[in-house]
Amino acid sequence: MGKREDILEYSITPDTVHKVIKKASLVKWGTHLLRWRYFNVTYDGVLYRRGILIPTGLWHLLKRIFVDQDWREDATLESLNEDARNTIEYLGAYIYAYGYHRTDPPRLQWGFWNPETGIAVIYDMEADLIATVFKPVEGANFFEYQLEVVRIDRKEWKI
Repeated sequence: MGKREDILEYSITPDTVHKVIKKASLVKWGTHLLRWRYFNVTYDGVLYRRGILIPTGLWHLLKRIFVDQDWREDATLESLNEDARNTIEYLGAYIYAYGYHRTDPPRLQWGFWNPETGIAVIYDMEADLIATVFKPVEGANFFEYQLEVVRIDRKEWKI
């Protein structure tokens, strides 16, 4: 397990957090395609078969609707993006910087969690994209399981 200095290559300052919030709020998804590995689903009149390659944002939307069942079936990618943006910009949201434990070496990621809606957003700073939007069952504890977690208190930091 790396030390905080290994994962967080620079010091986290209020200015850094402001920049991350601004970039993450753009809610950019990866441009690569992901293989739909679950079951056939029909969404917005289109049948998505298991094994098909689909855009990243759509993949996450379909998973949140049909697998996790955390979003309504009439949710759209635009509404998921708006939920993400609202979570990132919400003054009551918790912000976490941490090393993502599934990469070697751990990658710096930023997590935003709204305790009122239960929505979490993961922003990958290195790739400058949203990694996912979801409602972790374990709530804020999801972030505590990551490597070298730093929780940013928005009120204390005046962010």
